[in-house]
Amino acid sequence: MDLTLITLLVISIAAVSIAGCTMHSPDPAGSPSIPTSLLPGTPAATTSAEQIAECNDASDCIPAECCSSSRCIPKVAQRVCSMMCTASCEGPLDCGAGTCGCVNRTCSLVPASSVSSAHGGLTGITIKASPQRYSPIMSSTPGIGLEPVATGFSADNALFAWKATYGQFLSWNSPDFKVNQLGDSVSNHGEKLYWSFIDKPPSTITPVMITVTAKDIASGRILGSSTVTLGWEGNYSVTVNQIE
Repeated sequence: MDLTLITLLVISIAAVSIAGCTMHSPDPAGSPSIPTSLLPGTPAATTSAEQIAECNDASDCIPAECCSSSRCIPKVAQRVCSMMCTASCEGPLDCGAGTCGCVNRTCSLVPASSVSSAHGGLTGITIKASPQRYSPIMSSTPGIGLEPVATGFSADNALFAWKATYGQFLSWNSPDFKVNQLGDSVSNHGEKLYWSFIDKPPSTITPVMITVTAKDIASGRILGSSTVTLGWEGNYSVTVNQIE
């Protein structure tokens, strides 16, 4: 082979090699970029499916509304109640019908049939009634005196709702001992009340039922309830038959 031709081939091969070392192939147009969050070693953001607990026990739950509530909410969501509630039983939490409890870490309404077991029977009330026999013609008392006796809680922290199926409640306290008519439904903080009647009853066969239910003011929890049964002796006299 001609020496000149060989020389030209060597020079050409060297030039191509040098050009290949200095040139870079550009990235293909439109190549998608990989998000940083999906690169190896960077975990993707996740959302826990576990439900946030509303409560740990019944003391963490309260009625949602100030009066006659039908549901329960966490105590941390408590609002200021500026209204006065009536003593009428209108909601599933009124008058011993139920209470607020913590069920599966959620504030829920607990029926009365479950209240005693839910709270371990640590609180309760009974009614102290005297005299055992009463008639409106008696001058020594305006009626049968009724006092709630609390067990396991302070009466100062509770609201007592009273209800009578017949007759009415009276207050008769110092210093003036003036008799005040309160009606057949009344709420107080455990002060002594009196029950009396004026008219002849529709039937002397049907007993008079007097019920009181204590509720914790802060949480709305039912603390206990008690009932006095009065039986008729004629048209104008009653006796205390049973206290539950």
